[in-house]
Amino acid sequence: MPRPLYLLCALLFTSLLSAQSTAPEKLYFIGFADKDGTPYSTDKAAEFLSPRALDRRRHHGVEITEADLPISPVYERGMLDAGTRIWLRSKWMNGVVVAATETELAAVAELPYVDTVYYVAPLQYDRPGDLPRPTRFDQPAPVVGRVPVSEAFYGYGWKDLRRMNGDSLHRLGFRGRGVLVGVFDGGFPNVAYKDFLGYDQADAVPGNYDLVEQDSSALDGSTHGATVLSTMAAHHPFFFIGTAPEARYLLFKTENSRGEHRLEEINYAIALEMADSVGVDLVNSSLGYTTFTDTSMNYTYADLDGRHSPASVAIDRAFDRGMIIVTSAGNSGADDWKHIGAPADAAKAFSIGALDDLDERAYFSSFGPTADGRVKPDVSGPGVMVAAVAANGKGLTGANGTSLSAPLITGLIACLLEAVPEATNQEILDAVRRTASHAETPGAAVGYGKPDFAAAYRYLLRAEQ
Repeated sequence: MPRPLYLLCALLFTSLLSAQSTAPEKLYFIGFADKDGTPYSTDKAAEFLSPRALDRRRHHGVEITEADLPISPVYERGMLDAGTRIWLRSKWMNGVVVAATETELAAVAELPYVDTVYYVAPLQYDRPGDLPRPTRFDQPAPVVGRVPVSEAFYGYGWKDLRRMNGDSLHRLGFRGRGVLVGVFDGGFPNVAYKDFLGYDQADAVPGNYDLVEQDSSALDGSTHGATVLSTMAAHHPFFFIGTAPEARYLLFKTENSRGEHRLEEINYAIALEMADSVGVDLVNSSLGYTTFTDTSMNYTYADLDGRHSPASVAIDRAFDRGMIIVTSAGNSGADDWKHIGAPADAAKAFSIGALDDLDERAYFSSFGPTADGRVKPDVSGPGVMVAAVAANGKGLTGANGTSLSAPLITGLIACLLEAVPEATNQEILDAVRRTASHAETPGAAVGYGKPDFAAAYRYLLRAEQ
């Protein structure tokens, strides 16, 4: 017997409701038109910036602007009322990443204060919420004591330190003390082991943050970050010492090992905001973006102008606030792509290529220039068989890549920041470029060439006189 029409309609309605309730969520970036309703103001910056951050801005003559204000809680409430779940918040981009169904997204897009909506990643973790914010780091830097600067004492770290005349800074006592370094990567497993860095981890690494899984520990995930960190931070006398063992390090997990999507670039941008807020001086990012798991997100070479990637744009904003961001140029020199990636294309990134043992471009090191013709990489450092602590914390490994040349140089820039605290970020980077091996003839292969940090130090001293 045929079913009554009203029953068929009821069944269809129930089916539609069920489909809506089980519709898959995806992650989207939602940008706001303004910051109306924020309870913060530029004349009370201490409410959202640490003393270190404010000191850095004063040193560089940087004003607090509306871009620095946290986003409007009124607009956040609008996202929640529409049924979305807030994943991340960005004050510089003035927006949020939300988990939403297509129906919820359509409701959000109609809100009068929403001016940007785009897809950034599939939902891979079910842990939205308030990402722990960095606390304020006013405690003393780790003390490793006065040390002999010699090949015997530095062990396997000596060769790469010496190649860039970084040993001269160390002999003068400049080993990064007082400098706060942010490290962005895909994870830092085993770094918590007592002997990974060779001294008190709590002093050396006072905080770590996971923007991928939304928790307060980045000590998991890819082993890549641990390897990168060790080239700067390790202090194992007579075995291996990094280029800045007396600096302090904040670790940020921004890379998702489950796939490449634009969300990672937003993670990167938000990590820079967090690093700025807590007063980080210097960032190392051995990361790059050209192609993605979702091929519709892929960049073309024409996109590498420093204005397309959220990470590249954020680097320029961070630099304008007094920070230095050192990033790998990329390892695509032997591939069909050949070029640098984002965010190495950022105008104010310090992008690093790799050299082989003969101080020539390593075969894998990516070529510049940027799509708009700017010199990249900026400089190039040792990138073949670079000594690093093995990811399991036991022994050493030899690693290749601009992922290694970048932190070697980051560590020595930390030493320069300690040595010449009066210098601005622009003056520091100008000194490194102008005293590098190819300063007179920079090019697409190695940029301004191999840095000479003793010469850069002397250059800065002359400039200060």
